[in-house]
Amino acid sequence: MNILLAFKAEPDLSMLAEADWQAAARGILGPDPSLTRLLMGTDEQGAAELMLQARDVNPALTLNAVTLGEERALPALRHLAALGFVRQTLLMSREDMRFNPAFVAAQLAILVREQNAKLVLLGSQSSEGQNGQTAWLLAEMLGWPCISSVCGLNVDGDGWVVESENVQQRSRWRIQQPAVLRVQNRGQMALRVPGMRARLAAAKAEIEQRRCESGVAKALSCLALERNIVRRSGIIIDEATLQTAVQRLWREYLAERMKP
Repeated sequence: MNILLAFKAEPDLSMLAEADWQAAARGILGPDPSLTRLLMGTDEQGAAELMLQARDVNPALTLNAVTLGEERALPALRHLAALGFVRQTLLMSREDMRFNPAFVAAQLAILVREQNAKLVLLGSQSSEGQNGQTAWLLAEMLGWPCISSVCGLNVDGDGWVVESENVQQRSRWRIQQPAVLRVQNRGQMALRVPGMRARLAAAKAEIEQRRCESGVAKALSCLALERNIVRRSGIIIDEATLQTAVQRLWREYLAERMKP
């Protein structure tokens, strides 16, 4: 049975300094994401680990991976190859895919049908576009159900047991048909690290590179970005001594809240 991981190799924006964002806000040369390394998102790493755990239980599973982008995404695919993913595909595209989930979903739907995948795992949203729509659109194009907030995946005979969790409850689903799983990693899942021998072998692994299909969806272009700065109001307690400041904090702000 084929399981497909669809992920986005996104730039590590945490490497950008505050000055880079301030320069972009002033309308001059802003941060260039092409200079940062590309990483798998936290949700996608959790999805990959769930797939590896399922294969540990059922070695007959075939794990595949796909991403859209350019050659800078190859290291992420080779990392998965070192972990035992069988087939890695890079869909080459120079289109701006950050805010075009329909285009991404259409390309993934073509590959899912070609590989006859029975289960597709995606992250909830990327750190760039953050639209959170790709998984839903892919499920609609395939005619499959979509389960969100997935945090667990177990083999159950010829089917699957999928666990999902939100703020209010934790659900367990038994599925016997192809499905799209939208994984959300809140820190409870960490992708395992391959050994040195596996890394060296993956450096020579064959990765399929192909152009995206044209005409399946209209590509969009981002014209401008504006950073939304959220500021919180606050009160500065300015007293002569620390003891006086603590007494005022208790008297004016904490004492009322401590009453039963």
